[in-house]
Amino acid sequence: MNPERTIERRTAMRLGGAIALGGTGAVAGAVSPASRPAANPAPSPSGAERTYLFGYGSLIQRESRTATWPGAREAVPVTVRGVSRGWYDRVETVSWGPTYLRAVPGKGATCNGVLFPVTRKELADYTRRESGYRPTRIPTRDISVLDGSTAPPVGVVWYFANVVRRRPDELFPIVQSYVDVCLDGCLEIEESPPEAREARFAEEFIRTTSGWRTPWFNDRIHPWRPFVHVPRANAIDTLLRDGLGQGLFDEITLPRRPARPAWLPRVPGCAGCVAPG
Repeated sequence: MNPERTIERRTAMRLGGAIALGGTGAVAGAVSPASRPAANPAPSPSGAERTYLFGYGSLIQRESRTATWPGAREAVPVTVRGVSRGWYDRVETVSWGPTYLRAVPGKGATCNGVLFPVTRKELADYTRRESGYRPTRIPTRDISVLDGSTAPPVGVVWYFANVVRRRPDELFPIVQSYVDVCLDGCLEIEESPPEAREARFAEEFIRTTSGWRTPWFNDRIHPWRPFVHVPRANAIDTLLRDGLGQGLFDEITLPRRPARPAWLPRVPGCAGCVAPG
């Protein structure tokens, strides 16, 4: 392959823009199950007490929630005190991958998101999805509801807390396709009820999320998350790496946009346009 038309695997990650092999994240945001640490045991709902999950990232979006369990269509917008959200999670996979949003306990911090009720089976399913993180209980006194209710729902509320913070870097950037899933969910919430819109739910999401930084790739056209288009991407990459060796695997290339030939005439008054042949 012509070296001027290709780009070395790791160097490609520095370019950003809309070049990529596929994607990683939930529906457009679900986290790939590959290469997570061993899953934490699911918290056990007790007695008749209802159980809720607090979704603070891609789970705000209905499509992302229902990708794991179709019954989780409805959710209540809330603000939680004592939880800090930021860009400090990654999935260690052989394939390409971004940095995701995670949350940790944070004194004085606030974090908006949604609550949705779960059954014992649903809680186990979500725990498998978020494997490697610590299910952490949120006291209902720390929850403010944004749907006109005077109090949060009665029951036990859990969220998945990060154990280790790992910031974005050139190999694990922030990617726009995942940002889009999260903010699309926020705008979806603002459509109803009015209290969420009055609280500027989407703006509050940005304000209460730490770690916005580069590298940040605009990958809307081709999501930088392989399993979005190829669910077995990580398994395929592992086979190639193990079968052919790390050296060759690291040299897998992405097509570089070819330079415009000097002889190709331009269309007057149109930057980037070329005259028909």
